[in-house]
Amino acid sequence: MTAMITKFNFSEYNVNDYILDDEHIQNSLRFKIEKKEVKEVKGEKEKEFKEVKEKEFKEKEVNNSCIPLQQDTLFWSYFIIANGETAYETLHTKNALIAKQLKIDLVSILRKNKDLLKIYKFDTITNIESNLANDIFLNIKTFMALSVIANINIIYIKKNTYFESLMNDTSDVYIVKEEVGESKYNKKYSFQLGSKEYTDSIRTTLYKLDKLEKVIKAISGYKVEELVQICSKLAIDTINKDNGKTKSKKDLYEAIIQYF
Repeated sequence: MTAMITKFNFSEYNVNDYILDDEHIQNSLRFKIEKKEVKEVKGEKEKEFKEVKEKEFKEKEVNNSCIPLQQDTLFWSYFIIANGETAYETLHTKNALIAKQLKIDLVSILRKNKDLLKIYKFDTITNIESNLANDIFLNIKTFMALSVIANINIIYIKKNTYFESLMNDTSDVYIVKEEVGESKYNKKYSFQLGSKEYTDSIRTTLYKLDKLEKVIKAISGYKVEELVQICSKLAIDTINKDNGKTKSKKDLYEAIIQYF
């Protein structure tokens, strides 16, 4: 039996492509280097992505404060404060759909604590439930109500004012701040665990609100000196530019009203 011999047609191939000369050696080395560089760049990108994911809840840090990356920053601030960073980070998805489901779950907890919420009167139970079940963004009244149920100490800052809700005797006080310059329809909030120095500074320099929404009493409820002190904390000018004297009681009061 005669073996079949395959005959190659070398004219179909460029033999020079396979000669191991200096040019081909350099091209081979260049290819290996470029491949290594691409792999290193890919590795760096993967490392950067991992670092971003590990710090996902922080959009920025100013004085140790954090702003969640998600759209509803107030809700996710509450979630992290109430449940911890680990619980937040282990959620694989943190989109609006997940937030909505978590809010619906809070409605049942809300209903079990109606008597407690009636004491603090941040809002009606109906309005709080509606905010959780129907609205895109958590509002500050609902946030404070949830903080009461979760037994969390909160200092809420808006501009040069603050409202304080202390639910326990521990030194843990979370500072939640409405960030300046955001649209009133899409507000952003930051949060942080306040140090003693920071909480003392807030109480010393900012104007304290006795109620979350009732900002100021009627004009008859103040002396001129009290209105001057309030204006000072709100960074409102108390001097009449025309005569260099302290503004009248009416003008001081009107300036405070306009501030809010």
